[in-house]
Amino acid sequence: MKFHKLKPYVKCGLFLLLVISLAGTANAATHEGGIALSWDDSHNINPCYENLKIFETYNATCTMNINSLIYSGDGAEEHLGALHSAGWEIAAHGQNHADSIAFLKNHTSEEWLDQEILPNIVEITGYGCPVYSFAYPYSERNEITDALLAPYFRTLRSTNFGTVNVNESAAYYKWDDTQVLYAVEIDDNSGASLESIKYGIDYAMDNGYVLVLYGHAITPTVTGDYQTSTARLDAILNYTYQKGGVFYHMEDLGNSSWMQGSPRSSTVTANFTVSTDSMMAGENVTFVDYSINQIGELLDFGDGSAKSSTADVVHTYTTPGTYTATLTVTNNIFIQSMTKTITVIQPLVANFTSNPTTGLSPLNVVFTDTSTGFPSSWSWNFGDGSTSNNRNPTHTYSAGGNYNVNLTVSNENGTNSKTAVIIVLQLPVADFSTSATGGYAPLSVLFTDLSQNATSRSWDVNNDGVEDSNETSFVYEYASAGTYTANLTAINANGTNSKTVQIIVDRRDSGSSHSSGGGGGSPEPATNVKVKELSQAFITNGNPVQFNFPKNATAVVYLSFDSKKTFGKTTTIVEMLKNKSKLTPETPEGEVYNYLNIWVGNGGYATEKNIENAVVCFKIEKAWMKDKGIDQSSIILNRYSDKKWNPLPTSQSGDDEKYMYFTTETPGFSSFAITGEITAKETVTEILPIPDTQNLEQNNTDSEVEETSEPKEKTGMPGFEMIYCIIGLLGVFLYRRR
Repeated sequence: MKFHKLKPYVKCGLFLLLVISLAGTANAATHEGGIALSWDDSHNINPCYENLKIFETYNATCTMNINSLIYSGDGAEEHLGALHSAGWEIAAHGQNHADSIAFLKNHTSEEWLDQEILPNIVEITGYGCPVYSFAYPYSERNEITDALLAPYFRTLRSTNFGTVNVNESAAYYKWDDTQVLYAVEIDDNSGASLESIKYGIDYAMDNGYVLVLYGHAITPTVTGDYQTSTARLDAILNYTYQKGGVFYHMEDLGNSSWMQGSPRSSTVTANFTVSTDSMMAGENVTFVDYSINQIGELLDFGDGSAKSSTADVVHTYTTPGTYTATLTVTNNIFIQSMTKTITVIQPLVANFTSNPTTGLSPLNVVFTDTSTGFPSSWSWNFGDGSTSNNRNPTHTYSAGGNYNVNLTVSNENGTNSKTAVIIVLQLPVADFSTSATGGYAPLSVLFTDLSQNATSRSWDVNNDGVEDSNETSFVYEYASAGTYTANLTAINANGTNSKTVQIIVDRRDSGSSHSSGGGGGSPEPATNVKVKELSQAFITNGNPVQFNFPKNATAVVYLSFDSKKTFGKTTTIVEMLKNKSKLTPETPEGEVYNYLNIWVGNGGYATEKNIENAVVCFKIEKAWMKDKGIDQSSIILNRYSDKKWNPLPTSQSGDDEKYMYFTTETPGFSSFAITGEITAKETVTEILPIPDTQNLEQNNTDSEVEETSEPKEKTGMPGFEMIYCIIGLLGVFLYRRR
């Protein structure tokens, strides 16, 4: 082959080899003798690692020549790192362990470098191991391959095949800057005896040379070719150690000047910046490249868009999310990547759902935030005066109406709001008043509708299932005695609601049963009963029972007790009296608010023998307490029994705008009086104007409650009219004298 026909980089390699050949052996005497032991093939990484203690015994380190780790066993990468950490050199052996001469018969030199050599270097440097030497697979080489590899390695190792007498081989490095070295195989079946190897070690020690050796798999028991027994290995290491030999790496041989500063062998550095790493969707980000020694680069934006062959580029992220932008730079040997995280924020948009959006009150609504743009705070206004800062609140609307619900969301980029309408429908609330709830037949009753949210109504006041009226107010006459259930059904577009009241109509009887007592079976004279209210309940043994008085006709709200016997359906009557009961000869102490009689069932039932835990709940008008100056803590329910008034333990249970409510424990039911004590205060004398008796007579109206007229006491001072007459005459006399 003629030199001038070789390609430029081959000529460069041959020139380097020529320089090596001229270097001479002047430096051999200045170096200590020893051995350079290396091991071939990636699948032998694990055996070397497993026998690392043998090497450590003699402070020996070696060179591990590897191809791609895809040809190695499990754990090879980890074990390779351990060998490197222990001081071993990691060297190249061809990416795919291809025969160099055979490969070049069918491929170009560039293809051999790009497929076998450079990827091998890149992979090894990727494990953190610099590459300085190369071992030919199968030891197949020639001057062309040597020239192609010369710029990338300090040493190129081949083999003295069939060596028996080591001393006769060319396996010595004589510190003459020779780049191509020939090694002796030490595997048990290689043909080189242990004694020959020891002789070679002696020769190297005596002359300051390096004996180049290599092996394959280390094993306790040799079963075939390409295996070195642990005994043979130990003998070689021990002999070298005992002789004071140095354990060299292949990277220690040759001359470092052969590692040229070519871009193909310079470390590459990936580096870039971005104008911002957080932006709104649709905004641009500018990438600027600061990489070093690269001859190629590829920028992956991480959003699935086309990659860029340059890092000096402007890119638009259109979809919110978190993206990893990766820049990978390479030269013919090295590769490096750098990443940056790009956060793309969706514009802040408030949004929410409501479930339900309409319904009857009380309406429980679940609000779910569906805002976009990563809000960090939420502010809800439910339109009824209530607010919340929860992300997904629940709110109850108690009144009907249309409510504008507003959600305002915020983050570091600003605020945004949305409004929706919640429609709360309301059923009517049935209510009505009656001019009377009881009396003698024929009984005329005025019914007045007091319902709320009603658009129409239907009255059935005699419980016959037939509508009696649909007017707001009307009068109905009960001709016959009996107990009637008056029912009002209030109606609107959302539904109906009803309320009932019992009307008790008695029969006038000339017999004695009513001549001495009123209120339908009560011993109280009817003339002293201002109003009464009835309630019915079913009484069974061992169960609590409560009689409610919802008509507010008397001061009693309800009474309850535990029954010791079963009495079935029972009627309880509360009578509010005009004056002190005729059954109680004495008046209780204190200011009297009301006199009451409470009769439960037939006479003699409501005793301690039949009931227990009896409670009466009653009410007092706040206006009465204020006008009388009553101390609220002094309110007492008194019961008349054992021929005297007995105060009962009383406690306040609540209040509303008009009434104070109290509860009292009582051993039974009979006559009662509600009393209180007047708070001490200053005496004030008030001069009143003379009453206009004429106007008083004109403004007086009949009460709806039947009352008994009583004679009134004469309270005028005797002779008062005569004094007025004398004063009048004196005035006339004085006027005439003028």
